[in-house]
Amino acid sequence: MSKGDKMVIDDEIIRGFRSLEWDYINASRSKLKSIIESKRKNNRAMRFIASAEEFSGDPFTAFDNAGEVARNLFEITRDLDLDIKIIVYLRRQDDFIESMYTQSIHLGGTKTFEEFLSGYEKKAFDWYTFLSLYAEVFGKENIIVRRYHKSFLPSNDSLIHQMGEILESETLRSFTSTNPRNRGLSRDALEITRITNSHLNQADQYLLRSIFQETNSKQPFESYAYFGANERMDFMSDYEESNARIASEFLNLKTERLFPDDYSGEQQNYQGLSVEAVALNLSKGLVSLNKRLVRIEEDLRYEIISNTPMYKFKAWIKKLIGREF
Repeated sequence: MSKGDKMVIDDEIIRGFRSLEWDYINASRSKLKSIIESKRKNNRAMRFIASAEEFSGDPFTAFDNAGEVARNLFEITRDLDLDIKIIVYLRRQDDFIESMYTQSIHLGGTKTFEEFLSGYEKKAFDWYTFLSLYAEVFGKENIIVRRYHKSFLPSNDSLIHQMGEILESETLRSFTSTNPRNRGLSRDALEITRITNSHLNQADQYLLRSIFQETNSKQPFESYAYFGANERMDFMSDYEESNARIASEFLNLKTERLFPDDYSGEQQNYQGLSVEAVALNLSKGLVSLNKRLVRIEEDLRYEIISNTPMYKFKAWIKKLIGREF
């Protein structure tokens, strides 16, 4: 579906559902039914793809409401002559929680990684439990599992190509224009953001983040290592059994390893902010802010000049005779 043809009336709020929300269900169902009827007039065999991370539930509560979200989606799609398949991409748990921690800082969080991690129970991100919640609603046979890991998605277009294989879409199989849009912050910029979040309002947090995205964005393939190597291994050992069940039951793999065990990887442990790092980030930020002000001033000057009678007269004469005046 296109961005304007989302199957639900608001995909932002569904991630928080913990019961059947009938007003939301009925309004979304009516919208989806209208979309399907309209599209099928031109192509009866058309396939519909609805993708939203919110359909997984609330990540900051370890997706403990995934079953309720699934039931809302089931009611929205009920009796609409749809053969529904649920495609789920699973990320290795340590990578996932590190990414989620980074996102929490972007959202104004101030906790250290250790404080953030301690807020979750052991084995909180059990993907087998998550898949089971969706399987209870839509049927295990309708759950398609893939792995979100660089070993299985080596290029920018790999995920789209993989979706093309699943959906038997030649358009997606041959797609070559994936443009990653997320601009993460460097590790130093992220740490400065975490420290300053408690001292800035939401608008100022956004402004600082936008400046850092210009001046201190993460380098391609740069990884954050919030875990130490041994800590990472201990954390992942809690998920060995459940991940092995997914490998066997959902992917029919002969190996018990759902993800590669590259726990040491190429990540470097962060040594913390130095005086030099703070000075460099501050200097780059000031330079970037000054450039913004200069651009604004130039735009304003042009706007003023372009609205003077003489400028408009010259522009009219130029258009009239087709040459410089």
